[in-house]
Amino acid sequence: MSDLQCAATFLLVPAGTAADAVGSARAVALHAAPGAADAATELARLLDLPVRDLPAREASPGGIVRALDELADEYRGERVAVVVTAEVFAALRRVVLPGEGAVVVEVDADGHRWAPWPEVRPATGR
Repeated sequence: MSDLQCAATFLLVPAGTAADAVGSARAVALHAAPGAADAATELARLLDLPVRDLPAREASPGGIVRALDELADEYRGERVAVVVTAEVFAALRRVVLPGEGAVVVEVDADGHRWAPWPEVRPATGR
């Protein structure tokens, strides 16, 4: 059976990602994973979005995935940027989607769909 509701779409980005690249995603909210609050605060200021802490009890790939599952119903049909530490981001990429760039995760009752997000690039100098 297929899920009839829209998926929640999460854009997972490592700390230090350029604000203009994340801005092109037109996120409605910005969440900070444990350990990424400083980077998320700077990005939020540039995007004019409030920062919310990700409801993760641990800063690990599994903790991030569980947190996205918890948030999915709140953000059905919307895109949310999630800033994670470089270490957790690298671990996530190794486990679910090999590569280097940011990823999009769609979450609905059918599960998770992971894909690369080619428009996101690292921030460069100020």
